[in-house]
Formats: sequence, structure tokens, C-alpha cells
Amino acid sequence: MTEDAASGRDEPIASLLAVFDDPTTGRRRLPGLVGKLDAEAESVRLGAAWAICHVAAHLPDTAAYLTRRLADRIDDEEPSLEAELAFDYVAARYPEAVTEELAAMETEAESRPRYWPVEGSLARANYHRPAVGERDVGRTRLAGEGNSSGPQRVYTDDGSSHDRLQRGTDGATGDPMDEDEADDGDVSNESPDAKSASANDSDGQSIDGPGWQPADDIPTIVADSRFDQLTVLAKRRRGRYADVYRTLGVVDGEQLPVGLSLLHRPSQGADAFATAIDERLARWAGVDDHDNVVAVYDWGLDPRPWTATEYMGFSLADRDRLDRSEALFNARGLAAAVTHLHENGVVHGGIDPGNVVYSGNVIDEDEVQPPLLDDVGLLHVVRNYFDPTSRLDPRYAAPEYFDRRFGRIDHATDVYHLGALVYLLFTGDPPYDGEYGRIRDRVLSDPPPRPSDVADVPEGLDDVVTKAMARQKLQRYEAVTHMEQELRRIGMEDET
Repeated sequence: MTEDAASGRDEPIASLLAVFDDPTTGRRRLPGLVGKLDAEAESVRLGAAWAICHVAAHLPDTAAYLTRRLADRIDDEEPSLEAELAFDYVAARYPEAVTEELAAMETEAESRPRYWPVEGSLARANYHRPAVGERDVGRTRLAGEGNSSGPQRVYTDDGSSHDRLQRGTDGATGDPMDEDEADDGDVSNESPDAKSASANDSDGQSIDGPGWQPADDIPTIVADSRFDQLTVLAKRRRGRYADVYRTLGVVDGEQLPVGLSLLHRPSQGADAFATAIDERLARWAGVDDHDNVVAVYDWGLDPRPWTATEYMGFSLADRDRLDRSEALFNARGLAAAVTHLHENGVVHGGIDPGNVVYSGNVIDEDEVQPPLLDDVGLLHVVRNYFDPTSRLDPRYAAPEYFDRRFGRIDHATDVYHLGALVYLLFTGDPPYDGEYGRIRDRVLSDPPPRPSDVADVPEGLDDVVTKAMARQKLQRYEAVTHMEQELRRIGMEDET
């Protein structure tokens, strides 16, 4: 092994070699492999193309997924030769599957609702501030002692249970995927699905009354999931993307604190929405092997799209201003997470304080908790079916969310959003505030805000924030890795 390999700098090549050693592991690795088609190093791009072909040869059921992801890339103005190579191989090996999937993509594009704005992309709305979730500090306890009657059971916190259900599928409902280019602009002021909105409060609070029971969908979800048992610990609460239950899952005797999310259903295009969400969840699951990304345990589409992730107790939006050392700790962790996403071809697209989350599951209340990115990539889909202003806080939104002239939602958008979060971490305030129109005008015309104008911050932080939040994409950091390096340098200087 070379010194570079030992130090981890040859990790992209190592991950490619792992697929050749055991192509059956390639299903989960496909998001990263397709993402590596955009790598700077030609050897990595070529290796990724060959690895994709190798996986496709051994796993025929990945043909549909690869058709979608590779078609996105070869439709670009400057398609990569490596993407074309991989697509041609899949098309030649599985012509019927590829033709069928391309036809389905065309049909979905014609039927999918597109909420284009009159001007810009974000509509006027009250700014979303997620409410505090259940903040139990310490180890999670099973609600209703003695509930261990066997697998595939759903319990409420009063000890009652639904009947045992037979296991259905294995829960593997979607092929993994990599990041594709998002559409230009965003959605307008269409309201979220009236059916899901009318039955719930919009502030994130628990919404069930006395004698509450879990949603009727939950027993079916558990039967089709990887969980042997699921205990609902608290009333559901209205989240930005879903109704969320704090639960305890059991798999092969292991207990896991789980956030079970039943995604909101759109009033139009439900089938296309489910397909698109399935792909995004597979992409998220493909990059959740990072300390600062929420883990996806399982997901499915029936009887409605749902996810089971590690349970998070509260978000950055719930916290007061952090001290300087903890602000640095959070900034570095988030930058590392975004770097990880981008290196694997995934764009988050909607980073704000509401989806920077913390487990709250610690013994020592003074313990500094790592921040984790939640809802990875979901806004790419949700913005086409729901009002985006209830999913992304406009005070942290990049210019391209307000005006399509600033380009597409892409890697540079994450850089901007990360800069806005760094501003919040060190000042305790959002970079912009006030009425929607005022925010929009400032984002599109004023220079980026300087943290030092409102707080005592480390030297050099102004430069990091203003560069990350530059109005024009070409003036932002070319890659989050560069921003991460500067944050680490600032941190080291501040700690000496």
C-alpha cells in the first residue's frame, strides 16, 4: 500500500476497487460511483464508468436507475465521455429496460406539475421556525413496559398495540441514485396539499388530541420494513416534509431510536412525486455514512412515502447563540458534511437552521453535540409539488431561489447556504431579516453581510462568509473543501 493510500488520499480509487472485488455491494455504492463521473481526475472518472458497467452486468435490476441518472448527464450541454460510455453499455446490455425507462421519464415530465413563479422563485410567507421536538435527554426508554410480544408489532405509549402483521417485502423499495442537475428556479405560492395541511398544525407541534393513536398507515409500514417491532413514543408532530413520530425500532434484538416520517402527499402528481422521492431517499441513504449526516434506516412508498431515520431531538433553529468554540465546531462539522455530499455527487439544495439537527440523546447535558444534516436533497422534489417557503427559510436562501437569472440550484447553492449558516452560528442572527420583499431586494442587490458588523468574530471569518454568500456563483468558493480548509485554519488560529 502506498503512503497516499494509507493516509486516505486514494479513497476514491479504493472505493472503485471494492466494487470490482464484490459487485453485489455496488447497489449502495452507485450514488457515489455516478457522482465520481464528475471528478476532476480522469482516472477516477474512467474508473467510475467501468465500475458502473461492472455493477450493471451483475445487477440487472439497476438498469432503470442508471438510465435515469446517466441520461441526466448525457443531456447536459457538455456531457462527459465517461457518462456516455456507461450509458451506452447499459443501453446495449439492457435495451428493453432502458427504452421503457426513457419512455416513463418522458411521461413523468409531461404530467409533473411545475409551479413557476411570476417573478423569482420564493413566494411571500411566514418564515418557518421548527418547534422544539421532544427533548428527552438521556437514553431512550421503551414506552409501555413489557411490550415484547414478538416481531412486526406497533405500540403506542399507553402500551396498546396493533395486531401482528405478516412481513411483506424486504423494504428495499428503490434503487440508489446519484445527484443530477436540479431544474432552474423554484416553485411559487401554491399551497401544500390541503388534505395533509388541514389535519395538522403548521408550527411543528404535536397535533393529536387525547386518546391519540398512530396513523393507520404505520402497521403496514412496519410490516414492510426491516423493523421487527416499532414502539411509538410520542404524539406525531408536523414537520416541514412529513408528519414525524418519535419511535423505538427493534431489529434483530437491537434497539434504535427512530424518527418515522410519513411524507406529506401532494394534491397532484402523487405517483410521480413518490417515484422522485424514492430516488432522492436512495441518494440520501447512499451518503449517510458520515458523522454529520442523519442516517437513513429504511424507506418505502406504500401506503404512502415514508422514511425511518435516526431520531433527532431538536434543530439549530431551536438554539440560542452558540459560544465561539461551539460555533467553530458546528461550522467545521457542517462543512465536512457538505464536502462529503458533493464528493459523492449529491446536492442538498435546502440547507437552513431547520435541517441542521441534533440527537439530544446524551447522558451529559453539557456535552457538545455534533450537528447533522437532515432532509438531504428532498427539496429538489418537494419544491415541484408544494410551496417551498414552508420548506426553506427565505432568510438563508441563495439568490438563485429568488431569481432564475442567477442560475440553477446546484453545488454553489449549498456553498451559499453554508455561508449563511456560518453567519448565524457566530452572530446568533440570520444574515437577513424583515419582510419578504426587503429580504429579496437585499439578497439580489446588497453586498453579502459581514458577521463582524454585529458580533465579535474570529479574524478572517468575514472573508469566509462574504465569499460563500457572493451573489454570483463564480465569486463563491469553487468547492466546499476550500471553505472547509479556511474554517479549519480560522479555528486553529482562534484556539491558540
